[in-house]
Amino acid sequence: MLKLVKPSRRYLDAFIKAMDDYKADENHYGRGGIDPLIQAIEENRVDEYLKKLSDGAKGIGLKEGRVPGTRLWLLDGDEFVGSFEIRHRLTPKLEKIGGHIAANIAPKYRGKYSSFIGIKLCLVEANKLGLDRVLMTCDVNNSASYRGILGLMKLYGGEQITDSEVDGVKSHRVWVNTKK
Repeated sequence: MLKLVKPSRRYLDAFIKAMDDYKADENHYGRGGIDPLIQAIEENRVDEYLKKLSDGAKGIGLKEGRVPGTRLWLLDGDEFVGSFEIRHRLTPKLEKIGGHIAANIAPKYRGKYSSFIGIKLCLVEANKLGLDRVLMTCDVNNSASYRGILGLMKLYGGEQITDSEVDGVKSHRVWVNTKK
């Protein structure tokens, strides 16, 4: 059974088991939430990494242009399935590319609806954060993600809005309600 958890040392072994798969993976797109964790493990700075996540959710110590965000890990029993970030608000750039929820699925779980299920769970958490709807974006060439986002819109309601382009990257954009 898939569940979302707050990152902690308690679940670190699950990620460590998946770390070699991430390192071997040639698809580096969207690994912003993964590479810092790999680096923290390799440099024995996990507690610092976890504190930074906690502070970031509270808006403490953010770099300019960053917004508060809640990081969550998706687990299947004791296996790491993926990492999600729910951004608490949007910047003008995030309104065009990035949106409210960023997802990264471990290589062995890709193509198995893990992202779809994880985002459904994130919608519940986003609602708890006070978000009535979230903006979901994906690269226009990522048809699997786009189908998943449209599926979420069909389940929860929302609206598709005009595609955008930032720095040569074109994105589909869809608002998805956080409650059915």
